[in-house]
Amino acid sequence: MDILIVTGPLGAGKTTAVNRLLKAEVAAGRRVAVLINEFGSISVDGTLVDAERPELAGVENLVNGCVCCSLRNDVVATLQVWCDQPEGQRPERVVLETTGLADPTDLLDLEHEPVLEGRLRLAGLLTVISCLTPVDHLKTRPLLHRQTALASLVYLSKADLDPSAAVAWEGEVRSAFRHIPLVVTRHGVAPEGSPDPWLGDVRPLPEGWEASATTSFSEARSLSLAWDHPVDPAALEALLLAPPAQGEVLRAKGVCMFAGWALRNDGSDRWAFQLADGRLEISPLPLQADGTASACVAVVIGTNLDHGQWKKDLRNLEAPPEGARRKVTLKTN
Repeated sequence: MDILIVTGPLGAGKTTAVNRLLKAEVAAGRRVAVLINEFGSISVDGTLVDAERPELAGVENLVNGCVCCSLRNDVVATLQVWCDQPEGQRPERVVLETTGLADPTDLLDLEHEPVLEGRLRLAGLLTVISCLTPVDHLKTRPLLHRQTALASLVYLSKADLDPSAAVAWEGEVRSAFRHIPLVVTRHGVAPEGSPDPWLGDVRPLPEGWEASATTSFSEARSLSLAWDHPVDPAALEALLLAPPAQGEVLRAKGVCMFAGWALRNDGSDRWAFQLADGRLEISPLPLQADGTASACVAVVIGTNLDHGQWKKDLRNLEAPPEGARRKVTLKTN
């Protein structure tokens, strides 16, 4: 069984890239599974993958922690279960999408775990970087530097949104890591003839790398809130795009219904929203494979945020129908 690790900063476009990879594997007739790790208690990315790729051989969501530390045992246990499946049911390939706050260093020896040895092959490590991220982050953010240094292939995403930033990032990465293939993608799709992510040459960290380097986001915390009613779209945009009164928002995402928006032709009234690099994206979310709609929820990841105030503000976005009441969120951390 081959495994491809997909890593990169929060909001870089990893889930979009993963969906494209999974689609290609399914189209090629291979049994492929996905293992998703998210920071927080709710898996929004898992919902987005599930909605697009219900035909996968397996989908597992791991939350609360970083895949490279507290959840490593869960990763190994999941991979062991898949390896133990009989021929014809066992996934041929597995995509492991890490949280943007994870250092993938400790994942490079998964194939040498006693319960996986001889049954698992690390096929590559794909690092996805958004061109909208400030280019100096490659030097000033140790975690991003490490995620890039370990890559067997780098995808520069969102190049269609800022071609000049893509050129700047391409020059920066090629200058720092000449040995790593780099591809500029659009909407998560690599150009025809690009290197195959599954044929990567995963190498150890470059000589001289400081093993003690730590991430820039060690103080990051996640908060989540389930919505019971549609939310005001203009108010959601205003809340997420305004500078927070306290702390820094690293990422926000979720699923919601919008007040006043009609049911779409696909039978769904759910919309996915994602905030990254100061840009809010809204996309339609189809019904799940069983015909049900995804739960409405918001997830915000940041440093030094006032969680109580954020939950109150998110709750206040709801527009309950006439006769219904909005829940009251107590301002506690």
